[in-house]
Amino acid sequence: MPIHRSIAIPDSAVSDNSDIRSKTEKLFQLSRIAAIFQVQNIVVYHNPLLKPARANRERRIITRILKYVECPQYLRKRLFPLSRDTAAVGILSPLAIPHHAKTRDLKRNEIREAAIFLNQNRVVADVGGIELLEVEGWKKSLKEKTIRVTVQLIKTDGKFKAIVLSNPPSEEYWGYSVSAYQQTLSKVLANRSEYKIATSRTCEKFSSLKQKLDLNKDLIIAFGGPYSGIPKLLKAEGKKTSDVFDMCVNVMQKYGTRSLRLEEAMMITFSRLENV
Repeated sequence: MPIHRSIAIPDSAVSDNSDIRSKTEKLFQLSRIAAIFQVQNIVVYHNPLLKPARANRERRIITRILKYVECPQYLRKRLFPLSRDTAAVGILSPLAIPHHAKTRDLKRNEIREAAIFLNQNRVVADVGGIELLEVEGWKKSLKEKTIRVTVQLIKTDGKFKAIVLSNPPSEEYWGYSVSAYQQTLSKVLANRSEYKIATSRTCEKFSSLKQKLDLNKDLIIAFGGPYSGIPKLLKAEGKKTSDVFDMCVNVMQKYGTRSLRLEEAMMITFSRLENV
């Protein structure tokens, strides 16, 4: 497995879904696949063929739902106010990743996700327990009303407190972050140092390229969206895949449908990487 796995998807990823329920269902499938294959970052880039107003709306929906799904259930009400974008999230099953599986019973040295905020001039943490916990050693000002952090629970004088950690635990998968941009794919990737892989049916077949893959490097894999594969999106920018990517692969040469959906392409791509 690479040190760090990221994926890049366009803001048109669910533009072929006409209503919020079907968009939500598809985004859950994408988040589930990302979690199964331990993707740490989902990058949302701009499809230049999408009108700006629609792109902004689609990007907002994608970002909000992906973040909502990844968030532990006990923090969702605090971190996600009711909105039209999350109107259909009640139909979703749990993502079931390690930091979701927490109960109200707290344990010494346990690591949890928390929402911290000011309460009567004290910084407190909601960690999913019965009571809010005091945050030990917090020196920063809270510019936002509520922020999400990773904490470790300590117990002093019979009372639990929370210490904010700089990084989540590395021993187990701790979910993904979401980064959304108004920039196009080539601009988003320009300043990233990972090994960059594009996926397209027009590229060389995976079997002939897999020997060139170095899975000890950080990796970002880019996918196209409905009606617009990566070569078409880059052409709109005046670029070719070789201008932007280290490798372009066709992960499945023959299939019985006209095209592969994004979630199908993701599943096939990561399944093949697991067998390299």
